[in-house]
Amino acid sequence: MTHPFPRTARRTGLAGAAALLLSATAALAVSVPLPPGGGVATPPTTAATEPVLDGVVIHDALVPFKITSTTGAVVCEGNLQDRVVKSNKTGLLDFYYVIRDTKGTGAIGRLATRSFAGQPMRVAYRTDGLGTVPPGKANRSAAPGEIVTFAFEHPVNCAKSEWSRFILIETTVKAFQQGGETELVATAGGATVVKTVQP
Repeated sequence: MTHPFPRTARRTGLAGAAALLLSATAALAVSVPLPPGGGVATPPTTAATEPVLDGVVIHDALVPFKITSTTGAVVCEGNLQDRVVKSNKTGLLDFYYVIRDTKGTGAIGRLATRSFAGQPMRVAYRTDGLGTVPPGKANRSAAPGEIVTFAFEHPVNCAKSEWSRFILIETTVKAFQQGGETELVATAGGATVVKTVQP
């Protein structure tokens, strides 16, 4: 007969099994690499499980956006929070995006940002911050990997004023600049592009 729990869990009972399950879940809560042309399920992460994420906010802007239909009706509007954090441990920069302050009749299904051409990166979303809607998948355009796209399995519902989680791109750069762009795409059609920073 096979047992549903490992031998250590059988020795320690249900409490031990629960502790093992929680530790295994926590061990998975880290960012993952995203190479050019690649695609991954976007994992959760926290500063507790990934201490390198602790840092100082060196750029934080609320960028207004509005998505309209072909008839001019507002599908979704709000702010995109464009944030850069400098790691206390490495001095390297992490780029964050949050869809927030939403209102309208529709929902946002995808966020795509550029330009990350030629940059090694890791991706995740933070569960130790504001927001409720996580991205499901992350994809990157073919080499040199300029565009990074995050798709929401459950879209950000503007009619319910939902916020996304903090979407994370970890990089190996030590400086950022203007000139980036981020596109927000509604589930029923329509999109808008706003100015953001980039490596």
